[in-house]
Amino acid sequence: MLSGLAASAGLPLLNHLLHGAPWARQRLLAWAGKTVSIELFPLRLTLAVTAAGTFAAAEASAAPDARIRLTPLQAARLAMKDPAVFRTVVIEGDAQFAATLGSVFRELDWDVEAELARVVGDVAAHRIVRGARGWHEWQRHAADSTLQTLAEYAIEERPLLAGRRHVASFIAEVDAVRDDVARLEKRLQLCAARRNPN
Repeated sequence: MLSGLAASAGLPLLNHLLHGAPWARQRLLAWAGKTVSIELFPLRLTLAVTAAGTFAAAEASAAPDARIRLTPLQAARLAMKDPAVFRTVVIEGDAQFAATLGSVFRELDWDVEAELARVVGDVAAHRIVRGARGWHEWQRHAADSTLQTLAEYAIEERPLLAGRRHVASFIAEVDAVRDDVARLEKRLQLCAARRNPN
């Protein structure tokens, strides 16, 4: 049921973007009839490339030619136009088809603010997009601060982890002991050689 809702909401939007990008439709034409499964838990959307270079809903029971797996965080980063997210998205299946899909989706530009402006107006669209970007930045900053605080706590307050300076000091001390042992071993060998000259 959720997948059906995803198809009814996502498919028209995807085809709307493709109609504004003739280059993308041209790339997809070579793959007419191939299917791709886009999985964003708990949703799964299975699409087939049409002869027009767009997508149509496909039978979900058939094995897709390619599979794209996204987490909700990756989907949010895609919506915010974060180019680094494409390095973490899992794309499997027919290598050439998957590469084409990856390049089309990576280069397909969706001006969220312009699309929202058609529905809610320019000012509201700008504020919504700015709010979403601010929320994304706040979330990233909060995660970074939390990790930094936890690391500081584990190093300074409850010494569960060693700090960099402690590790560096320990390594220097180990190196000094190793060098001292090597020198002592050489001296012992020299002393033994003096006692037993033959």
